[in-house]
Amino acid sequence: MFDACGRNEYSQLSGFVFGNNVNQDFSSFKIEDIKRSSDTNSYTFVRESASVKESKIISFQPENYFVEVKHIIRNLSSEVINSSSYSKIERNSLKPPGTEGAFFGDPANFAYLGPVFSTESDNYQKVNLGELEENDFKENSIKGWTAFLEHYFLTAIIPDQENINVFVGKKNKTNEKFSVGVVGRPIKIQPFEETSFSYSLYFGPKVQSELSKANQDLPLAVDYGFLYWIGQPMFLAMQFFYDMVGNWGWAIVLVTLLIKVILWPLSYVSYKSMGKMRQIQPQLKDLQERHSGDRQAMSQAMMKLYKDEKVNPALGCLPMLLQMPFFLAFYWVLIETVELRYAPFMIWITDLSSRDPLFILPILNIGAMWAMQMLQPQPAGIDPMQAKIFKFMPLIFGVMFAFFPAGLVLYWLINSLVSAIQMLMHSPRSA
Repeated sequence: MFDACGRNEYSQLSGFVFGNNVNQDFSSFKIEDIKRSSDTNSYTFVRESASVKESKIISFQPENYFVEVKHIIRNLSSEVINSSSYSKIERNSLKPPGTEGAFFGDPANFAYLGPVFSTESDNYQKVNLGELEENDFKENSIKGWTAFLEHYFLTAIIPDQENINVFVGKKNKTNEKFSVGVVGRPIKIQPFEETSFSYSLYFGPKVQSELSKANQDLPLAVDYGFLYWIGQPMFLAMQFFYDMVGNWGWAIVLVTLLIKVILWPLSYVSYKSMGKMRQIQPQLKDLQERHSGDRQAMSQAMMKLYKDEKVNPALGCLPMLLQMPFFLAFYWVLIETVELRYAPFMIWITDLSSRDPLFILPILNIGAMWAMQMLQPQPAGIDPMQAKIFKFMPLIFGVMFAFFPAGLVLYWLINSLVSAIQMLMHSPRSA
């Protein structure tokens, strides 16, 4: 499942436990009935022994990624049967192809791979494979779900939300497979009576609108990291603009412009301060020449000049500081949002979630950042080595952006272009 190479095996098992006996010989099930309609296809499987008859009804909905499973067990004996239900997902311990590599490799390197549990005590709890190597997971809860996550995809079990279930996770030492699942409460099946249990499965892409149909907390599986409180609104804004324009690339452009508008009051103060800094550059150079042999006197003279001209040089860093949380949050949005997978933009960009194949956006970013650098006043008294590093920053960022997702580079390009225009508006010529 989710892997054309066949390296990663997933299996979903469910049924009844009789004491310590779990009958996992599913080859003994026989197809009893098949029902097909426009919205649901149902398959009924049956197996029977001297004491019990077990039916398993699996219903698929062609238009979504849900599977409904219902188990019915009938006691054919004259004795009470003690039992409990179970449903679980098993997978091997191999990582998917492409998750090994350096920092600038596949974004899947940074996506979480492993089990997740949602219970009443914690609606989103990661328990990585390493933890299950050491200790089993076990927690009682009425509501919740459990899943195995991969980059862009997940397999989830959503049990009955009205009864107490035991959510479990462990590693099987025999077959070296990991499993997560749900065990129901103990039940007594009276002679010649029957009981049943049901659960839902979701296996497919992490599309938030689809996940929310299965369980209100299942969209948490789309993990935007510690900046989710920024990342989630950014995604919702992108979704809104995508519904308007029908292209994720232009949706990114519009979200970038929206962020610049929201941050405009703070940016305005910063760019206005930069404009004043450029105006007093001749005076700063004069002070540097006059006090070239006395750094303390030069610093005191510059501080007096800043105070007299009502200039705060620290405000020049504000635009970059304001943008960094959005930049980091947007990075996680890009690598976690399956809707952007293979989403095209312009002619040469066919996948906004992967890097620009022709490196056009990184090159344009170098130009945009260089323009910003020309408009930004260089701090007075800066060390010559720092000044050289400062000049090479656009090139350094350009090389980094060559390995980043094209959507992220597009975001930073539009941000840099708008910032350059804002700086130009407050340059000495327009002051």
